[in-house]
Amino acid sequence: ITDSGGYQKETYFAAKRAAVLMPATGWVELIDNGWNMLVDFDGLYDFVNSKASIPYESYIYGKGNASEKILNMIQKVI
Repeated sequence: ITDSGGYQKETYFAAKRAAVLMPATGWVELIDNGWNMLVDFDGLYDFVNSKASIPYESYIYGKGNASEKILNMIQKVI
């Protein structure tokens, strides 16, 4: 449960969901893809009791392996 913009994105990288206690967020892609949910105080109950899960295949920012891909490309060139 957060009102921190940074924490909203950190929860994504930790494969967790966040209840965002704000009327709007700059990380709309996290809301649109179901990772986070904008809630007011009354909406916390619904968020906590939701059974929705996000599949780990839902990588909207990539899988965190960019450096490995870059290294492989450099090795092919050399």
